[in-house]
Amino acid sequence: MKPLILIPATISSLRIAALPLFFILFTAENTAAALVLLAFCAATDFFDGYMARKLHVTSRFGTYYDATTDFFLMLGIYFVFFAGGYYPMWLLILIVAAFTLFISSSLYTKKIYDPIGRYIGSALYIGIVLTLLSPTQPIFIFVQYAFLVFFCVSLASRIISLTRKPASINPPKQ
Repeated sequence: MKPLILIPATISSLRIAALPLFFILFTAENTAAALVLLAFCAATDFFDGYMARKLHVTSRFGTYYDATTDFFLMLGIYFVFFAGGYYPMWLLILIVAAFTLFISSSLYTKKIYDPIGRYIGSALYIGIVLTLLSPTQPIFIFVQYAFLVFFCVSLASRIISLTRKPASINPPKQ
């Protein structure tokens, strides 16, 4: 194992370490600090992949680890929102389903991301920002149904990308 692989893995791990701090900031109603922490988490989500590519230590494990840290961060934050009465349990179940779909379908194929599903984390980040900035019933309704639609489109996209036959390298002979 290359020791350099620990650099992007450590950067990814910072998102998990941030979860208890998010809980503290949220319960203290320190929205500004929670948003700064969320921006830090988003930056680590970009920076870990950048570092892995720059250091030439990209791997399937790294990709799964990055996605897993995103999943635990998102699930943890939405669980905090659920506990606060903002969102229903079905939204948490949908987040788990999205991650399960990612893992199960990526084990089936070498292609890890589908064209739409790769943005699920971004959609969840946006939902968190909206929730923090305006914790109102219209925002809660918008976030949960927007994510439901996004999930359904992602599911259809994943099914299409998995069932589509790869294009032939050689054109058919006439």
